[in-house]
Amino acid sequence: MITVIGGGPAGRFAASYLAGAGEKVRIIEKSGNLGGQCLKYGCMVTCGLNDAARNLNQLAKLQKLRIVNGASDTDMRVTLPNLWKELGAIQDNIFKVLDNEADLAGIEVITGEVTLSGRDIYLNGSLLPHGEGDKILIATGSSPIIPQVKGIDLKGVYNPHTLQGMTEVPKNLLIIGGGVVAAEYAYIFSQFGSKVTMACRSAFLRDKPERLIKCARKEIPGVSIREYTLAEELRSADGTDGTDSKGFVASAVLKSGKNREEIPCDAVIIASGLRPRTENIKGIALDDSGAIVVDDRSRTNVVGVYAAGDVTGKVFLTPYARMQGIAAAKSIIGEKVPKIPEYIPQSVKLFYEHTFCNMDSESDSKNSVREFSLPAPAGPGSIWSVSERYTGISSIRVDADSGTVKGIHLSSPSSGTVGAYMAYLMNKSLNVKDFETFLEVHPSTDGLYMLVKYGDTLLTKETK
Repeated sequence: MITVIGGGPAGRFAASYLAGAGEKVRIIEKSGNLGGQCLKYGCMVTCGLNDAARNLNQLAKLQKLRIVNGASDTDMRVTLPNLWKELGAIQDNIFKVLDNEADLAGIEVITGEVTLSGRDIYLNGSLLPHGEGDKILIATGSSPIIPQVKGIDLKGVYNPHTLQGMTEVPKNLLIIGGGVVAAEYAYIFSQFGSKVTMACRSAFLRDKPERLIKCARKEIPGVSIREYTLAEELRSADGTDGTDSKGFVASAVLKSGKNREEIPCDAVIIASGLRPRTENIKGIALDDSGAIVVDDRSRTNVVGVYAAGDVTGKVFLTPYARMQGIAAAKSIIGEKVPKIPEYIPQSVKLFYEHTFCNMDSESDSKNSVREFSLPAPAGPGSIWSVSERYTGISSIRVDADSGTVKGIHLSSPSSGTVGAYMAYLMNKSLNVKDFETFLEVHPSTDGLYMLVKYGDTLLTKETK
């Protein structure tokens, strides 16, 4: 028997692979629903919110150009209870699909809370019997980091796991965080009509490509981005205004260096990152961040116990967790474990998708790496932004000696799909000459293929 603890991306993909290999597998999932926080609280929820925000944004553009007449944009409002209701129905449908997949694969799904002590599994406090050759895969995922801020427990303070309790679009919203998720929330709620302030502990979108950061700032122009700023205290209303506001957040004290400022906020969203979920894991070696330590075959320090996904603290991305899950499954049954790719695509979703992979110049091993950049071509999803002179941007990094593509960045409506395939090709040592006979689909907002061809032309001229 192989027991998988956690039914998120890593656990579910591992279990499916193991079942397909003829192994007897069970998943123990605390919530009772497969899919993990990606489906329940993260990616899918953000997708629903972002779709609503982008449609409002696009409508505002059309109204500004007088293409669409009628109700003004100030009359367009998001009704959060209806949004959550419809989104919940979609999630329920996906839960059913995942349950059916597990059932067809012969995977037993058990609902309950697990405490693991070495190789001993306690389900809801009771020790489960296990055989000598039984294996365990820990795939408990991650949970939001909650900063230690006075007043953090006030009503009106949310994190990605509790956001669906928000019933009204805030008038003044404080977002604690400056990373990808924080930026996505800032875009969403600014389009919903909130006045948004971001308290970024360090730089906004730290370590992301410079051009991407400029694009992101362009898409959230009304958001107050406070870099190197801490939320020192959240304060409640006193309830004397005749409303039932006592106990709800009403303001926040922000600290930047020696300066302090109190700003109004009727809601706060915590988007300060993720931490490995290991609070119920005992007897397994952890690193300083609380992540489970594994070797290159997903093995922990306890024989027969493996770990994969966010709980290992490596890369907090759903596709990466899925790949780790499959790698762990192969290790468990003695198969060759695939190498995790060097180039991993990532994305920030605002009005455009901002996809990037290895655009950090500090990662270059030699000085011959060149960077080329062009505006992204206008096309579906960006044609009505031409008048704003903003259709996105395309950038690549190329080793001038070999012609190998070392990094990509694309800000456009469809960059996520393009970026994923480009990263795959980069892992196959994509060269600028490889696109000589490439034919694109037209019209398209993909500017990367143009840059690859341009890079080939330019480098060829320089070597003559």
